[in-house]
Amino acid sequence: MPIDVTTLSKAYEFLSDPTGLVDESGNLLFSNTAFLQIIGDNQTSQSTGSLHDIFLLRQSTTNKWQGVLNEALAQACTVEVMIASKSKQLVCCSLHLTPIVDEGRFICFLARLTDKSVDSLPDESLTTLAYRDSLTGLANRYLFSQLFDHEISQSQRLAKRFAVLFLDLDKFKLVNDSMGHDAGDALLCAVAERLQKSLRKSDLIARMGGDEFAVIMSNIKDTETVSKVCEKLIREVKKPLRSGTNVMEVGCSIGVSIYPDNADTAESLLQHADAAMYRAKHDGGNRFQFFSDALNQELNDIRVVEQELQLGLQENQFVPYFQPVFDLRTNRVVGVECLARWQHPTRGVLAASEFISIAEKQDVIREVFNQVLTKAFEQLDHWTLSLNERIPLSINISNRQFYHHNTFDLIDSLIKQYQVPADAIRIEVTESTLQEAETDLLEHLTRIKTSGFSITLDDFGTGYSSLRYLQQLPVDTLKVDRSFVRNLDNNPHDKIIVKAIIQLAETLGIAVVAEGVESKLQSDFLVQNKCFIMQGYLFSQPLSSDDFETFMKTKSSLTE
Repeated sequence: MPIDVTTLSKAYEFLSDPTGLVDESGNLLFSNTAFLQIIGDNQTSQSTGSLHDIFLLRQSTTNKWQGVLNEALAQACTVEVMIASKSKQLVCCSLHLTPIVDEGRFICFLARLTDKSVDSLPDESLTTLAYRDSLTGLANRYLFSQLFDHEISQSQRLAKRFAVLFLDLDKFKLVNDSMGHDAGDALLCAVAERLQKSLRKSDLIARMGGDEFAVIMSNIKDTETVSKVCEKLIREVKKPLRSGTNVMEVGCSIGVSIYPDNADTAESLLQHADAAMYRAKHDGGNRFQFFSDALNQELNDIRVVEQELQLGLQENQFVPYFQPVFDLRTNRVVGVECLARWQHPTRGVLAASEFISIAEKQDVIREVFNQVLTKAFEQLDHWTLSLNERIPLSINISNRQFYHHNTFDLIDSLIKQYQVPADAIRIEVTESTLQEAETDLLEHLTRIKTSGFSITLDDFGTGYSSLRYLQQLPVDTLKVDRSFVRNLDNNPHDKIIVKAIIQLAETLGIAVVAEGVESKLQSDFLVQNKCFIMQGYLFSQPLSSDDFETFMKTKSSLTE
């Protein structure tokens, strides 16, 4: 009587040794109870799957599974494998594959497991196998990738959902830069420990590199549960950590994608979670974001912009626009703010909000800044001749640009090239820059002030600056944020805040400028409270260089 798989399975079913039957493609046809206990499947012995889904080949094994099977067809072989237990720990085993042949016909492989046990496997071996992150002890990117595929196979077979969380620390670079890499490493280890304590043992946590972590939450029932876990993780990561005399504080941004709702491949799920994380970080950080179709469309639009940015840089499409700053006591222009614009060939002139954040993510913000600023200095030089006056120029510097030496190297070279006095340049930094790096900021601002530049603290009132610290800053001007000015007509609380800022500036001997002035009622209130310098659509929108020159000439003729 010919031998078949059914006959073999009955023969091996009650053996105490972990035994299974595998076809020539690596699919598990049968597994006895002992085999199932090792692979962590408590279902029937007829449970199916593939060797690829169940086992991780050790990195030292160079062949892929098909190569292993081909080798086993010719002669029985043994490979070292690992299994992820339900607690996501690794169980190290030897898998013995022996071909079963009946009258020259291949029937299947006999698969026998020898459990080496994770307890007997020293941590050094795991590191040698490159499955663990050497700093935090978490799974690394390689192991995460292997277990990710396994999770998809299991969830597909059992019709279950799981969530992928992509987590990136907020303000981690500031800790590294200000306190050193040892402090940064200590912080990463603390974050890893907090993540492990906040999640189930069945959830997989991996360090993907740098300050990025990924989590697979298996067998989720609803997104509300995922939301609560994300909120908990954000709370735990935010807790201060003391290192010697230093106190380190970071936040985290989390992006979430769901299997199979958002995608059914590891690559797509991770990309979606990463994209959602980027949105969370873009919205201010310390929050989480689920991936959605609407977000997908938004991200597709962003990808188009990313591609077009490169072409825009090649074709020199980035230009400065200029918004005049008025002193209402003399009704004269006392400065101009330089604003980045993109002269897009099909979409027209795009405001900075439509491309600056993308340029920063692509790390081309310096190239954009260089194009805009170089053209702005060319105009300053031209206006000195055509308007017969030197107009002070305000330059907005983002947090990232502020600490990059090339930013001020460019400004210094342009000053020398166009022979512009340093005191005609006003450097504008946001209050959020002050919040993120107080000590470094004070030192940096002092160096800038020594170079002769005027310093303006932009968006004042939107952050939580220490008034004591503000008194120490070498700041020349406070700029009242437009969000307060906008509602001066009908919001008594904003009136109180604006009055307080004006009085604070006067007490500290600092000039004050109101931005975003759009109505006569707003300007009248500001004048009544001794704020005379303003900019906004009431006076002029941002103008191209030609339109600004025409505006200045018209304004000059009206006042003569």
